[in-house]
Amino acid sequence: MDIFSIEAVTRELQERVAGARVNKIHQPGPDDLIIRLWTGREELRLLLSAAPRLSRIHLTTRSYPNPFTPPRFCQLLRARLGRLLSLAQVPGERIMHLDFAGPGGEEYRLVLELFGRQANMLLLDAAGRIIDALHRVQGEGGKRSLLPGERYQAPQPREGMWLESGVPEIPTDLPFASWLSGQVIPMAPLVARNLAALVADGASPAAALGEFRGQWLDKRFAPTLGTLNGEAVLSAFALPALELSDARSFATMSEAADAYYYAQAFEVGRVGDRGELETVLRKGLKKLRSRLEKIESEQESLEDFDRQRQLGELLLANLHRVRKGMVEVVLDDYYQDPPAPVTIELDPQLSPQENAQRYFKGFKKGKRGVSHVARRIEESREELAWLEEAALALEEAQTPAEVDAVRRDLEEAGLIQPPAGPVSRRKVADPRDQLRKTETPGGFVLYWGKNNRTNDYLSRHLAEPDDLWFHAWQIPGCHLVLKRAAHKGAIPEEDLMFAASLAAGYSRGKDDSKVEVMVAEGREVHRPKGARPGLVTVARYRTVLVAPRRLEEE
Repeated sequence: MDIFSIEAVTRELQERVAGARVNKIHQPGPDDLIIRLWTGREELRLLLSAAPRLSRIHLTTRSYPNPFTPPRFCQLLRARLGRLLSLAQVPGERIMHLDFAGPGGEEYRLVLELFGRQANMLLLDAAGRIIDALHRVQGEGGKRSLLPGERYQAPQPREGMWLESGVPEIPTDLPFASWLSGQVIPMAPLVARNLAALVADGASPAAALGEFRGQWLDKRFAPTLGTLNGEAVLSAFALPALELSDARSFATMSEAADAYYYAQAFEVGRVGDRGELETVLRKGLKKLRSRLEKIESEQESLEDFDRQRQLGELLLANLHRVRKGMVEVVLDDYYQDPPAPVTIELDPQLSPQENAQRYFKGFKKGKRGVSHVARRIEESREELAWLEEAALALEEAQTPAEVDAVRRDLEEAGLIQPPAGPVSRRKVADPRDQLRKTETPGGFVLYWGKNNRTNDYLSRHLAEPDDLWFHAWQIPGCHLVLKRAAHKGAIPEEDLMFAASLAAGYSRGKDDSKVEVMVAEGREVHRPKGARPGLVTVARYRTVLVAPRRLEEE
């Protein structure tokens, strides 16, 4: 979060939350805190983050997961903070001071250092000593020591030309944007680029900087979110010279920051433990594929078990030619066409009959092994298909609730441990609330799932026997149902192909030019007994080849 965005948020918070009572404090992630504040009129949620690349402070209306067991720093803040007295930004720095009163009137200061990779939060007592830090830092290699019990040392202030004092003399031998970012305080990279673009269009550097200085001194903030060179950007001021695409203006800096950072945090896996689940799925898929490869190699080694029976029968038919003590015997193999000599190995310690029985035992063992291996292969393939569907659901997830649905599936499968605490406190999302829905050109209603749980609901409960069921052929994808309703005739080809294209679009083949899609009647789709949610067998189906399609609004 750049220095102007912090300043804009600070002014907003000073007006809205100064004096508010602390209702609750949550720590949804390792670097994030949410403080619920009661102002006397409304409850507001203040988000503080020391996440690398995403360090920030603003009000939020978004939903974030809440761990059952609060981490160490969160427990400390819950015990010490009672009321937010005031907020202030350190002039020219990306540092915030939030002053609180404790339950007994004690004074505390929560310091936010929003420095990217070195971002941190520290709780200080009235004497300026560190009670604790979100990230404790040993004072080694020139670093500041940030440990409990030590006096807090603020970072060295930046050196440069203060814009508040006036428009500084502008050098002519340095790139304007680089000079602004490196020497002028305060300054933000986007603002510097915008001013440089104005100069490139013919404006005087002094005039451009002077006009911006007046805008900043008057606090004429214009929170803006847009896209620049393919990347989302956030600014406390409008950036007319940069010509942002998809530019949006917001009434408050918190609203703009909430929209921008939620998308950024979700993308990098910092909302709903998405990153953790991606790691679990990646390791699980690798382990399963390795197991399946090993079992299939075992299957190859067992495929000659029937040969053991043939060799045993050859020995029984030629007992008169075999004597105890022989290590091998050459017999005519009439199982070959034409018959040919075969050398059969013998155990010299066994009688001819016992050697024959030894081969029959090998046949029985191999037969049992083949059946066992075939069952293990089928189970592993089902588990792999289920896990691949879960991985696709996580990729497609757009909200913490959808991420949590994947987490629940992995918990029930035993791949991750459920959080400590009473299960009853966890709100279970209704699968019906997570279905996607649209209509075909002919007006037939389509439903499709976002994860294994909603796919299971679709195929087992929503799909009627006469409805049509769709799924991408042999690749992970959604279950999609076309509701036939009162229509008794054949579904028009245009509607059928539209439904199939959506099933392809919400599958692993979404970026392919063509995808083969299964089409079956609802009565042909069943979940095997004991199978995990989302796994089905299809008795009869046909396939169609379509181009993948996704809803335009997505």
